[in-house]
Amino acid sequence: MAAKATSSIQVITRASRLLDAIAAYDDPVSLKTLSDITRLHPSTAFRILASLIEHDFVERSSAGHYRLGIRLLQLGHRVHNCPDLHYGIRPMIERRHDPLNGESGITHSGAVPL
Repeated sequence: MAAKATSSIQVITRASRLLDAIAAYDDPVSLKTLSDITRLHPSTAFRILASLIEHDFVERSSAGHYRLGIRLLQLGHRVHNCPDLHYGIRPMIERRHDPLNGESGITHSGAVPL
């Protein structure tokens, strides 16, 4: 069987994994924890985090722990104000649809059924 072709860019995938790992915690997270969760070598995780910090997607505390940065809030605010929001995220909701209870939806100034 042939391998499935993909056009993903490895560093984008890795950065996304790091952001998801940071988002899973309420408190700032150590490099070791992020490396363990994402299965990235610490030096690889550190370099990617440095780039994310440079662009304000991640912040590093004085203790060397990482948390989500202000740029994500800024981008999220732009998405929230998008009049076609429910059309843009509909595919994501459909992928996460729960067939057991048959319900999915989003809220944006009220419920938007799918």
